[in-house]
Amino acid sequence: MAIESPKCSPSNRDSLMIERRHMKDRRKGATKPISRYMFVGRRKKSQRINELDNYYVDRYELHLLVITGLIIVFCILDVYFTLQILHFGGTENNLLMSIFMEKNLVLCLIVKFLLTIIGSVFLLVHKNFKIFSAIKTHKFLYLIFSVYFVLILYEFGAFVLIKGI
Repeated sequence: MAIESPKCSPSNRDSLMIERRHMKDRRKGATKPISRYMFVGRRKKSQRINELDNYYVDRYELHLLVITGLIIVFCILDVYFTLQILHFGGTENNLLMSIFMEKNLVLCLIVKFLLTIIGSVFLLVHKNFKIFSAIKTHKFLYLIFSVYFVLILYEFGAFVLIKGI
């Protein structure tokens, strides 16, 4: 004679389950933006169904890391070309940068680098968050990259014209 197992209805299943874990569930909270698993963890996307937006990950897509790195490189090139153009008699078209450069050039450059690096890394870390409930922040990385790319092309052209290369 075969023994039949009880039907697993939701109420019956809950009464049959035995909790075997002794530790508190570590997954109750969201992933932190900066953790010991940053760049070495395994989470590349949300693992919860209800988290489609506004979540952190441990690992970032290679193309976003490259874009972030290029933004920082473009910032350095921007400073180099700007200083070269100023050296050959050009002017700074950005009024705010012009004012800061007249007051303290070194402090101005340090602040520019820090703001660019901190802003780019902030956007990278928050890449899955939405602004105004519509635009994911990683789109701003592409926008900043594009603006810097056009700026570098412009400055390179101006540098070539001024230097006569």
